[in-house]
Amino acid sequence: MVQTRHAAQPEPKRRLAFRDKLAGKGLATDALLKKLKALHAELAALDQDLVDTASLAAARRELVSTSILLHKDRGVKAYAACCLADILRLYAPDAPYTQPELRDIFQFFFRQLTNGLKGADASYYNEYFHLLESLSTVKSVVLVCDLPNAEELMSEIFRDFFNLVKRDLPKKVEIFMVDILVALIDEAQVFPNEALEVLLSQFMENNLRIEQAGYRLAVQVCNATADKLQRHVCQHFTDIIVANSQDEDLDEIRAAHELIKRLNHSCPGLLHSVIPQLEEELRVEEVSLRLIATQVLGEMFGDKGGAELVKKYPTTWNVWQLRRNDKVASVRLKFVEATKGLLVNLFEQREVLEEALRTKLLDPDEKVRAAVCKMYGQLDYETALHHVSEAQLRAVAERGVDKK
Repeated sequence: MVQTRHAAQPEPKRRLAFRDKLAGKGLATDALLKKLKALHAELAALDQDLVDTASLAAARRELVSTSILLHKDRGVKAYAACCLADILRLYAPDAPYTQPELRDIFQFFFRQLTNGLKGADASYYNEYFHLLESLSTVKSVVLVCDLPNAEELMSEIFRDFFNLVKRDLPKKVEIFMVDILVALIDEAQVFPNEALEVLLSQFMENNLRIEQAGYRLAVQVCNATADKLQRHVCQHFTDIIVANSQDEDLDEIRAAHELIKRLNHSCPGLLHSVIPQLEEELRVEEVSLRLIATQVLGEMFGDKGGAELVKKYPTTWNVWQLRRNDKVASVRLKFVEATKGLLVNLFEQREVLEEALRTKLLDPDEKVRAAVCKMYGQLDYETALHHVSEAQLRAVAERGVDKK
């Protein structure tokens, strides 16, 4: 059979036309800036699949010269960063630089962003935006994970981004930051403690709300990487308990439990290995630890996702309920105090809770009996009407004859 059609010819590779020298003595800043703008415009227009990377060799080498990376002019450095990001895109997935050069490049990138990215009206904003977008979409930032000082660099990036995001930057910039941090966590062989602490510290800010940029960034990153981070979060919590278990004031342990409560509210997927630890704390001999665990778990079960928590950790729920019969009155008191939120948010557990509280109306300790009455007395009319049975209200009323 005669072939009537010619096979489609592959599109020829495009070569970089830019031939100017970027490094050398006597090159004025204005002239260098003009050259870098021209180089960036040409590199940005090249397609990764259609470029002859051999033609990039001279520009690639000159861009990492100290005369450019350490130049005093912000514009020179902003355009140089864009050109380097383009070079990494065109060579991806391989990098045309040595490991020491890559370390210098990424430190250079994040120095430019930290010093220059200050809002859409700031000078060179478009260049910083291009740099961030490239790091986000090309994922060249994961090259950091293969460098000898990867942990140190990752920690720097996390610190830089959580400082940057507080500058009230456009939403798109925040999305790029999320993508970059998620890519780093997913790719990292070892996730550094310093980076984890930067991430978790965002949940301990005062008056926490989603309008806070650092908190919002942390929530998005944690929810996207929960499977990878949950082991690290569990170890973080364990280390705090072990390091501070002998302290008299237990402030660090209380702070750690407050963190768990806040993570449960925003990123419950992080706590897969932590909830069983809280369950064990309910059983320990140390009374102060049982008190803390009883209070925190009670507040977590009473939070908006409490029903899901009960469903996912039924043994923890059952062990927590047993604290109503704890040998120490202060623990039983904590159990009672925690039930107010449960009556509203765990309607399907109403009968279980009412039975538990009915027995506490007859507790041998007068403070526990009084706490049950006080808790019911604090309920608003609608809650009492829809979430408390008539029999329970009558049982509470009978405590009016209590001699104490």
